[in-house]
Amino acid sequence: MALSALVLTSCYKDLGNYSYHQINQVTIANFDTINGYIAYYNDTLTISPTLVSSQNITADDAYTYEWSYRLSSVQSAAADSVLATTKTLNKLITLAPGSYLLMYKVTDKKTGVTFQVKTSMQVSTEIYEGYLVLNDVGGSARLDMLSFNKVQSTFTQYTDVLQKQGSTVPMTGQPNQVLCMVYTRSNVVTQNYGIFLATSTGTNRVNQETFGWDPTYNIRYLTVGDPPQNFTAQHLTGAYINTNSSNSIYMYAGDGNMYVYSTNAGFAFKYTPLNVYAVAGTPFKTTPWVATDGTTAVFYDADNRNFVTASAPGVATVVPTAPSLNYPTGYDLVWMNCNYYPEAGQTKTTYAVLKDPVTSKVYLLRFNIGVAQNYFSEITGTDIANATQFTVSPDYAYLFYSAGGKVYEYDLALQQSFLMVDKGSAQISYLSCLHIYDRYGNANYVNWSKLLTVGSYDPAGTPGNNGTLEQYSVQPVNGQILLTSQWTGFGKIVSLAYRARF
Repeated sequence: MALSALVLTSCYKDLGNYSYHQINQVTIANFDTINGYIAYYNDTLTISPTLVSSQNITADDAYTYEWSYRLSSVQSAAADSVLATTKTLNKLITLAPGSYLLMYKVTDKKTGVTFQVKTSMQVSTEIYEGYLVLNDVGGSARLDMLSFNKVQSTFTQYTDVLQKQGSTVPMTGQPNQVLCMVYTRSNVVTQNYGIFLATSTGTNRVNQETFGWDPTYNIRYLTVGDPPQNFTAQHLTGAYINTNSSNSIYMYAGDGNMYVYSTNAGFAFKYTPLNVYAVAGTPFKTTPWVATDGTTAVFYDADNRNFVTASAPGVATVVPTAPSLNYPTGYDLVWMNCNYYPEAGQTKTTYAVLKDPVTSKVYLLRFNIGVAQNYFSEITGTDIANATQFTVSPDYAYLFYSAGGKVYEYDLALQQSFLMVDKGSAQISYLSCLHIYDRYGNANYVNWSKLLTVGSYDPAGTPGNNGTLEQYSVQPVNGQILLTSQWTGFGKIVSLAYRARF
């Protein structure tokens, strides 16, 4: 009993040893945790948070402050780097463009308690992301840009973006194509994103962040062999399985031959034409278009008027496409394209427009690479004999084609065309449902790649300012397409690519 009394007394005394009081609580306001911040490279980022104190302690020196950051892809706090130790952030940003996690810590000096908020920070440039628009201005090439602001979800238009950036990349000659995609090679590891600009006099890459250029960015430096100084692409077709390997670019060159670049095969462009038959080594004249799944490639023999197959990017020769696949022969290939990035569960479907050299009738072929064709029929649509531009909707498999200033939608099942756009005296110079490389996981890219993109120009207008770019939402059941975006002030639009971020 005595021991129990002693224990109870001790507990009673312990309970009386504690006293509680409220400490200062700090709420950090005027700090955007929803949308985050865009910081422009080599520019000053200013953020002025407001501290709300539960005990009305407002003196700046009552607290310590820390601004820190880490790459968004890095999870460990050990990767944090201090950006500033001031209440207000007013910092010149020299971080490499990319996505970061920005953190702000406020510590009460009296109690040692820390309060923290965090948000996203994208270090960007004016040319960080967006559409690159290659124009023909009086027979010369000009590159414009629609720069995308992710936070505001808006585009800013820059005319002659290469001049704006002070780029020295040669742009003489007529424009052929702009291509943007990831590619990998050991000597360009830090520049593994390719922005290719092809004109009639040469093909060059530009720096993926600044658009700067030096002579080693010429495509000859990505070529095994000794190509001539004027080695250039008329048409580039890119495909890859993922961003780190199996990247392929097929190049239809100014000399009329097909060349291939492949990291999967362990080389750059081989200055050895691919358009040579395995049997007897007979060369043939090819056309600009290629359909590939990243391994097998299908293109066309323009001399003998039949499809050919390269079994892999590393092969030196090709074979006629197997008769069992039932691909048509005896036609001229007018256009071909593959839906390289189908939705989950769908296959990479290729569409080809062919013309009978005798009757001038136009036909549409549909096939999956390595599989027998599943559609071949005459196109009976209005104005098809005058069609110059083609594309296929990835959603509804409608064929779109332009003739003069008109755009038609052709339903393969109904074998009927529907007029969708009439630009009057203006001419259609560009038509696509644009392949945006690295579209997986990015809702914007997926949605934009489904839009019908139309480039038109007024022949009577001022060159360089007479072009218009429009995007339309394709509707089911042959419904009238809906205009979603429009920009003016371009030249004659020849090619379009999207500088993506992932």
